[in-house]
Amino acid sequence: MENLYRVVIEREDDVYMASTIGKRVSEEYSLTKSQQTKLVVSIMELTRNIVFYAGKGELFIKPIPSYGIEIIAIDQGPGIPNLDQVLNNSVPSKTGLGLGLSGVKRLMDEFEITSTIHQGTKVRAVKWFNERKAKYK
Repeated sequence: MENLYRVVIEREDDVYMASTIGKRVSEEYSLTKSQQTKLVVSIMELTRNIVFYAGKGELFIKPIPSYGIEIIAIDQGPGIPNLDQVLNNSVPSKTGLGLGLSGVKRLMDEFEITSTIHQGTKVRAVKWFNERKAKYK
């Protein structure tokens, strides 16, 4: 059975805890240095968004054998009213590394987001173990 890591995100320290776990898991599953960096940067971006916009949420890191590492960020924040603009990078990130959700979408091999006003946001992203798959998506 694969491991599932859960980090409650409420403050900046939690951002670093989540990214440290992501780095450890990506090394454990032999991701390349480039893949590791993309995964960790995505985790930092998503968790900083939780701290800044929602105040509290959770991040789950789940290795999926023979597939990749899945990250899921969930919050019960205000939701994102202009999701299309955010994903098209027409709204600059006020937090994190300036990459925003559109950066996470570019860095990861799979990306899904749902956001409901006054209910929160859920992001699911996967970094595949086999980088070559990314060329054919």
